[in-house]
Amino acid sequence: MKRQLVFLPIAASEMGVLSGEIAVADRVAYTVTPRLLDELGYGENESEDAEYAALVLTSVAALTAHGERLVVVAEVDPALVGPGEDPDNGQIVLTSCPASAITAWFADEPGTDVADAAAISKGLTIDQAWDLPQVQALLQEHDLLWNDVVEYRRG
Repeated sequence: MKRQLVFLPIAASEMGVLSGEIAVADRVAYTVTPRLLDELGYGENESEDAEYAALVLTSVAALTAHGERLVVVAEVDPALVGPGEDPDNGQIVLTSCPASAITAWFADEPGTDVADAAAISKGLTIDQAWDLPQVQALLQEHDLLWNDVVEYRRG
């Protein structure tokens, strides 16, 4: 069965989604959409670049919503994906996400100061937050760290 890669912005208090302790139901998430490809000028053969762009956009969405960059990655049945309100940025609605579909999560390195970027972007859209100097500095100076879901489930 074909799976769709999705990125889910979460708060630290929601890490239980990795083990299934917290259910994912009708949540805003992000993925590579045709509109995202058009908006960013990616061709069909640039899927890895487009996936990375969707990850970064999701991290900004997490920052504006939760004050931190925490992104869960899952490979879900495309039937679980519905249209979102911001398709140019790859936004979708994830109707549900079984814990077994979650493969990893991305977060800032411990000790990374996101306070300024979080404070100034709280409640903004991705597009509004994107151009803020504090957000751009965070994106350019601090890469997200990849974490295997197995590490969380073992702990």
